[in-house]
Amino acid sequence: MRSLVRSCLIAALAASAPAHAQSPAPAPEPSQPNFRSLWTGWATANDQAMRREAEAQRRVEQDLATADADRRHRLANQGRALGELVGETVRLGDCEEGERMAREAGDFALVEAVRHHCRGRAIPVQSRR
Repeated sequence: MRSLVRSCLIAALAASAPAHAQSPAPAPEPSQPNFRSLWTGWATANDQAMRREAEAQRRVEQDLATADADRRHRLANQGRALGELVGETVRLGDCEEGERMAREAGDFALVEAVRHHCRGRAIPVQSRR
C-alpha cells in the first residue's frame, strides 16, 4: 500500500512539475524612465532668481525716482521737527523723555544720538532747574 501511495505522489508531482517549470509570460518592458525630472536645474533656478531680484531692485529704484517731491519734503520736515523737539527736551536735561519720544517715533538713529549725547555729558536730570 505504501508503494502505491508513493507511486501516486510521484505521479502527481511529475504531472505538476511541468506547470511549475514553465515561467510566466515576461512582463512588458516598461518605457525608459525620465530621471531628468527628478533633479533641479540649478543654473536655471539661479538665473530665474537673479532676474527676479534685479527686477525688484529696478522697481524700488523707479519708485524712489518717481516719488512725489512734495511728499519727500514733507517727510524731511517732519523728521526735522521731531529732531528739534527731542533736542530741546534733551537740552533742558530730560534725557529719558527725549529718548522715549525718539523711540516712540521709531527714529532709532535719533535714539542713539540722544543716548550718546546724554552719556557723554553725565548731567543728572535733577541738577537742571
